[in-house]
Amino acid sequence: MKKTIIIFLMLFSCTSVLISQEKETAFIEVTGIAEKEIVPDEIYIDIQLKERVEKGKKLTLDFLENELKQELKSIGIPQENLFIGDINAVLAKTGWWKEEVLSVAKYNLKVTNAAKMKLLFERFKKLKINNVNITKATHSKIKELQKENRVAAIKAAKAKATYLLGAIDAKVGKPFYVRENNINIYQPRLANMNSLKIRGMASLENADIAEQKVVQFEKIKLSASVFVKFEIE
Repeated sequence: MKKTIIIFLMLFSCTSVLISQEKETAFIEVTGIAEKEIVPDEIYIDIQLKERVEKGKKLTLDFLENELKQELKSIGIPQENLFIGDINAVLAKTGWWKEEVLSVAKYNLKVTNAAKMKLLFERFKKLKINNVNITKATHSKIKELQKENRVAAIKAAKAKATYLLGAIDAKVGKPFYVRENNINIYQPRLANMNSLKIRGMASLENADIAEQKVVQFEKIKLSASVFVKFEIE
């Protein structure tokens, strides 16, 4: 009976040592950060067309839309990038004693680069289109680029652990804890604030000023941060 108790105590003692050793495993904690800047290749614009009367002639919505499509075609913007939002009607004064119901339509336009924005402003002035809002600038492959940036962040964490441990002649072992901290997308705004008046969104209200300057967008900034614990070999 005494022998049995002694063996049990020996086994318990060995187990305790193993647990203690596991808790004392050496590790290094690092945070990897990756940032990427990309140029927007999708710029979304809201355009409002409103029927009007000029020299006694009513310019219908169909006429104004066809005019716009022709101008878009002339600067290389496909008509497929123009989408109609909604159509309303307003009662407007078209003469001293005359009122008429005029249709108002909202359109969404996708432009694939900022270089064509100046040309668009010129066309808007020509067509007497003053109600234009730049609503968003993004990239067509934003999700893929985000993934690449997150991978770059975890690689940065390993690189940091490697050179830090190299200073004490140690090596990076396997990771046993990974936590993603932050993933941010900083959307661009208009870089040239003098060309457009900003009211929450970029708003084109003076085509004469906008016509003289090329609109440039800030780059989209992607940021990722990953926390990793590596064993020390």
